[in-house]
Amino acid sequence: MPKKAKVRKVTKKEIIETPITTSSPVGSPVQKSMNPKILRGALIIILIALLTYKLGPWLVPTIVDNKLVTRFSLWSRLEKTYGTQTLDDLVNEKILDAAIAKAGIKIEQKKIDEQIAKLETQFKDAGGLDEALKQRGLTRPDLVKQVKTQLEVEELLSDKITLTDAEIQKEFSDNEKTLYTGKKLEEVSESIQTQLKDAKLRDAFLAWFAEVKKTAKVKSFGL
Repeated sequence: MPKKAKVRKVTKKEIIETPITTSSPVGSPVQKSMNPKILRGALIIILIALLTYKLGPWLVPTIVDNKLVTRFSLWSRLEKTYGTQTLDDLVNEKILDAAIAKAGIKIEQKKIDEQIAKLETQFKDAGGLDEALKQRGLTRPDLVKQVKTQLEVEELLSDKITLTDAEIQKEFSDNEKTLYTGKKLEEVSESIQTQLKDAKLRDAFLAWFAEVKKTAKVKSFGL
């Protein structure tokens, strides 16, 4: 009799499947969570917060027909319109302050106060000095700074603005029939002196400051 072939029993081995994981780049969970609708809602909430609290008016000073006028756009327009002139003014102010300090010019506070008092009297009937400053876009500290600088320049260039009796007489004679009609020299002498001194001071300052600027070290990076 033929031998019976042995039949091997095949047992099924349990196959344990493990999920295949791929390393995700850092930050991917954040990217997945950036749903456009959620992001839009968050931006709206932030915008409302900015407009509600103190930071809002600083960033967005005006809203016209639900359209924002940002402070950045305001600054950009101002810079394009007045940027160059304003920068020149600031540079000149720095140069002037440095030149005055180098010359060792000192002005007593008393002299500044006296000049401010004169201006108070001058604008008394025109709504007051503060109103005059407001109309010119200036503050008290601005005025004090201007007066101080004016007095410092006068002190610095005092030898350039001396007047002679002959100059005063000539000014009166040249304008006796126009500016000083019916007036005597004694009546307008003080006014003439002020006028001539101001003119001399202006010319002397322009000439002096032009020379000072030549030696100033200014690095300009543009606007």
